[in-house]
Amino acid sequence: MNHEPRTIKVCVVSPLYHPSLGGLGRQAQLLTERLADEGVDVFVIARRMKGMPPAEFSPKVRVYRAWSIRPDVYYIPKVNLLNLLISLSFSVSCAFILFRKRHRYDIVHFHGASLPLIINLPMLKILGKKVIAKVAAAKLGTEAGSLKGRYLGLGSLLARLLRGVDAFIATTSEIEDGLLNDGIPGEKIKRITNFIDTGIFHPVDPEEKKRIKVSLGFDSDEVLVTFSGRFVRRKGIDYLLQAWKKIVGEFGSARLLLLGEGPLLEEMERMAEDLGITDKVVFYGHVNNVVDFLHATDIFVLPSLQEGMPNSLLEAMACGLPVVATRIGGVVDIIDDERDGILVEPGDSGGLAEGIARLLRENALADRIARNAYDKIRTMYSLDSIAPRYIELYNVLCRKPRHHHPKKSTTFWGPR
Repeated sequence: MNHEPRTIKVCVVSPLYHPSLGGLGRQAQLLTERLADEGVDVFVIARRMKGMPPAEFSPKVRVYRAWSIRPDVYYIPKVNLLNLLISLSFSVSCAFILFRKRHRYDIVHFHGASLPLIINLPMLKILGKKVIAKVAAAKLGTEAGSLKGRYLGLGSLLARLLRGVDAFIATTSEIEDGLLNDGIPGEKIKRITNFIDTGIFHPVDPEEKKRIKVSLGFDSDEVLVTFSGRFVRRKGIDYLLQAWKKIVGEFGSARLLLLGEGPLLEEMERMAEDLGITDKVVFYGHVNNVVDFLHATDIFVLPSLQEGMPNSLLEAMACGLPVVATRIGGVVDIIDDERDGILVEPGDSGGLAEGIARLLRENALADRIARNAYDKIRTMYSLDSIAPRYIELYNVLCRKPRHHHPKKSTTFWGPR
């Protein structure tokens, strides 16, 4: 008799499955490709997009692109009619693929716990499938964990419906608290952090850093402070620009690099001009080689007002950078203040300026924070340590014996 365990079969639903579409999309791609390398039979359902830059995808992972209206619109964080129709059309297209491919998977893993999950959950439960949902952020009102009491009572009804999900992934304590508040049973909430591919994001030596600076068009000894993220209000870029006005008065040779694009880009460019700091700020827009900029960077700053567990922060710390970040969301789960980063209050441009200035003044402090940041990411947030936790969770849900023997990690719980 053959006692070999069956292969785990997983469908990942990730609308933004592309390395250029923010942290959630990058996390989904990294995870699915690693799962495929570890022997999991995995395929992906994603939104069909127009105008995306070329990207490399693993041939081991089949990606089905589901139709939706407005494929030229990538980000739909706000609740309005257009975004609702985009999400609804994708959800229905996703349902057709899920039904047609129903014999190809045992588990559906949603990256994001919003409308696609809500629309497809009843069908998946009828089909007898296990459902996992990773919650992307807290308090936005568009996902599980922030629905109760919203939308004239509809949010509370949706929160009750979502109790049928078999397991929720909470990357932060704030997200976990939100799920509990929505009435999700605690035993269904699994704390698994975001992760970084430390083979890509890692420190470089000082001479290499100088070489990369020159290759990007800077002087080898120029001090570079970097932000990477979407130009939206919750990222707090306006507070960073106000802080930078203070910084350049004391550190005239420092330059601020802003990587990213979004609806506030032109407004922030005008703000920099009004502040008289355009010669000390570079707006790059979207970049594909973010790791090169991080390797050229001396200090990373995250001025956000609201975050889940920000990928950009993990990437910067993995590159051995000293960071200044706001005391919010998943940031406080990652950073121990004064040990592996400096925390300041959100919306406080003076606090941001002082945090950056401390790292510019105190080389020993910056070096110690950078070393501690790298050590923390390498040991607690690497893809090598997190991927086996998902495989463990899949096996638990399917009640199958483990067929994977990871080199690292013994449990699927992430650091708290």
